[in-house]
Amino acid sequence: MKAVPQKTVFRLVMVLAVCVFILANLCAGRLTLFLGLSLDFTGERLYALSDATKFAVSALGAETRIWVINDEGAYPPVLREILRRYGFLSAKISIRYVDPYADPVFIDSYTMKGFPLKESDLLVEGVEGIRHIPVEDVFIYDSGGARGLRLEEKLTNALVYVNTGLGFSASFTVGHGERTAPLEEALSGGGFSVNSLALAAGQAPAADLVLIAGPERDFLPEETAVLDSYLAGGGRLMVFIGAGARLPELETFLVSRGLSLLPGAVAEPLAHIPGNPAGLIPMYGMHEINLDFAERRYYLAMLGARAISLADDELSGLRTTRLLLSSRDAYITDNSPSAQASGDLAGPFVLAAAAEKPGGGPVLILFGSGGIYAGDIMETPAYANREYLARAALWLAGRDAQETFSIPPKTLAPPSVNAGFGLTLAVLLVFAVLLPLAVLAAGAFTLLRRRRR
Repeated sequence: MKAVPQKTVFRLVMVLAVCVFILANLCAGRLTLFLGLSLDFTGERLYALSDATKFAVSALGAETRIWVINDEGAYPPVLREILRRYGFLSAKISIRYVDPYADPVFIDSYTMKGFPLKESDLLVEGVEGIRHIPVEDVFIYDSGGARGLRLEEKLTNALVYVNTGLGFSASFTVGHGERTAPLEEALSGGGFSVNSLALAAGQAPAADLVLIAGPERDFLPEETAVLDSYLAGGGRLMVFIGAGARLPELETFLVSRGLSLLPGAVAEPLAHIPGNPAGLIPMYGMHEINLDFAERRYYLAMLGARAISLADDELSGLRTTRLLLSSRDAYITDNSPSAQASGDLAGPFVLAAAAEKPGGGPVLILFGSGGIYAGDIMETPAYANREYLARAALWLAGRDAQETFSIPPKTLAPPSVNAGFGLTLAVLLVFAVLLPLAVLAAGAFTLLRRRRR
């Protein structure tokens, strides 16, 4: 039998390897196109959708359209990839790109309906309504530009809203030096529509929930009277008052609900943020808000906290419950929290509490800290403050936590690489197929050459 020339063997091996590579790449492209198979190699799992989103999308009962106000090729690739993954989660989701310059009639039609669309905005439309997501609400900005992404939380809650019609409203009091921005972002991302409430201007609260976020100046008696009427009519109130604030009118209003704030700041010698005894890591009390957080051992951080005293239920007419607690090692001080003095009151202390009607029904939550919703704390993945406050707001508004979702934002940390399934498989084939085949080919070539000798 005539021996096969070495060059022929080598060429056949190389042709076979190239054919395998091309075939695998074509198959990978088809799988990526039709099944949405892709891998996320970003350190922040930028493109991975959460279990909450998968649950929400699986519950969609009707066709839902996501309109992207941009040409598909001009839309930011990061956002385009995330939207593509939504489309693969459910056949009921359709994603359509509308060039605002090529189709101004579409833009005008929705503007007339009260949705002022602009380039790169999103419009989610379902059987129960429409939700507009401006592009500036999708990104988190700082002085250096976009540093985070909250598209998933915004879009998932929009999908729930347009399919259920469930809307939640929250009003933030203004006029007393309140700091509302981080809380507004957390609640609006979690499905609440938020607005401002100027009690001194005669505005009456009509939202599901009213929030008093870290006021620096006291309320007028006329304002607390409006809040009193609001609660008497079934309203719900969430209050944040931290160390350093002295608000006698507002604090007297809270005392009538069975909750009073002690003077001084709470310090923790052990359970605190590294290097900051005034930054407490609280423990969870026995309450339904806390169940999931305590079970999963999620931690919170409270900056500048004050202790809360709970009155007897008979005196206030409300049932009060401890939500967040300090450790027994904590103490209250008027001085620097770095060292405990002999006269400092010792813990444990109540740091957050809820008041409910005796027959059931939430009325009030008081947090003895304004720093619990500080922007840097809310955006720190190690702490669950953002999710906890959203959950507390839902409970207070009388809503099921499953009706809306609090999904942590993603960090935009360059350089990031999104490897589709085709690219990933191609890399694997190079190292797992082509290189071994090349080694085998070189070995076969060497063996044949030796035999001919």
